[in-house]
Formats: sequence, structure tokens, C-alpha cells
Amino acid sequence: MMPRSPVSKAPPSRRRRTAEEARDAILDAAEIQLVAAGPAGIRLQEVAAVAGLSHPTVLHHFGSREGLVEAVVARALDSLHAGLLAAVQMAPEGPDKVAELLDRVYDTLVTGGHARAVLWLALEGYGGATLDQLHVRSLALAVHEVRCALHKERNGKASRKRLPTFEDTYFTVLLPALALLAMSVMDRTGGSARKAARDEECAPPRFREWLARVVHGHLEQG
Repeated sequence: MMPRSPVSKAPPSRRRRTAEEARDAILDAAEIQLVAAGPAGIRLQEVAAVAGLSHPTVLHHFGSREGLVEAVVARALDSLHAGLLAAVQMAPEGPDKVAELLDRVYDTLVTGGHARAVLWLALEGYGGATLDQLHVRSLALAVHEVRCALHKERNGKASRKRLPTFEDTYFTVLLPALALLAMSVMDRTGGSARKAARDEECAPPRFREWLARVVHGHLEQG
């Protein structure tokens, strides 16, 4: 009796990714390159290879390299914004809590390379690179709501003392946003020396602590 030839098994079929899964994989791969080499280091073909997708698929989802960079930055800043919004609505008391918020923003902008990407998009004239991407206005609206509520609580609803204007609140939020954006672009320590630098005179961590006191003091006066 002739031995039976082994039956070859077909390789297991790979599960087809959904559009959302493919998009997330592309963004994850692009963020790796963004952190490693900045916006100029993002190559669509390399992103496609890391994500396990084709180059046309990347173009299908994002249209261009600029579109991909903008989407990577927007995703990171959206996540940061959600955390900051929750923290702001809890009405943090004291400059120490404000300093913690500023440090959180700074770390995100530096370690992810997102500050450089925002400025790169702006310099390239890309339409999505505006202050809206930093969520300054929506954060200012949340801060202003808390600020007005505290004002009424401390002075009474019938107080003749004028409520702070939204413009004043907006500028108070805009100041640290622009300062942190600029400083994070110039940071070349990658985060390794920031804690050690806290004791050095005029070091960036000390500036953020000073800025937190200024911002908190101004909002308290209003």
C-alpha cells in the first residue's frame, strides 16, 4: 500500500485590518520616526513598511507627507488636551498644580517631537498648523468658566466687581502656550537633564515654576 502523501495545509489567512486599525498603525509608525528624526525624517515608504501596509494605502488615508505629520501631531495634542481639560475643570489650587500642568505640556511637546512638527508645518505654510491645533481657545474657555465661577463664589453674585473678560483669560492661557512651544523646540536634552537643571539659576524648569506663579497669581486676582 502506497503511503499517503502529506496534505499541505494552506497558511492561515491574515485578518483584514479595518480602516481605523490601518490608520492607527500608520500613525504609530510615523510617530516613531517623528520622535527619532523630526518631521523631515518621516518617509512614507518607511512608514508603510513599519506599519505593514502599502505606500498607496498610506496616501489613501493621509494624502501626503504633510497630511500625515499634521495627523500625528493632532492626535498627540488631542490626547494632551483631553487630560488638561479635565485638570482645568477641577480648578487646581496653588501655583504648584499649575506648574504640574505646564510640565505635562512641556514633556509632551519635547519627548514626542510635536513642538518641532507644529512649527515645521507652520513654516511650510500648511493650513492646519495654527493656534487652533494647540487648543488654546477651548482651554481658555474652560479656564474662563472656572475663573468666573470662583469670582462669583468669592465676591457674591450681587457684587459690583466686574467679571474678568474672556480676552484677558485667553491671553493668560496663550502666554504659557507660546512660551512652552518655543522652549520645547530649543530643548536638546531630550528630558534627561531637566530634573538636574531644576536647581540651576535661570534653568527652564525654574522658568516654568516662575511662569506658573505668574499665571496663577493673575488668575487669582481676577
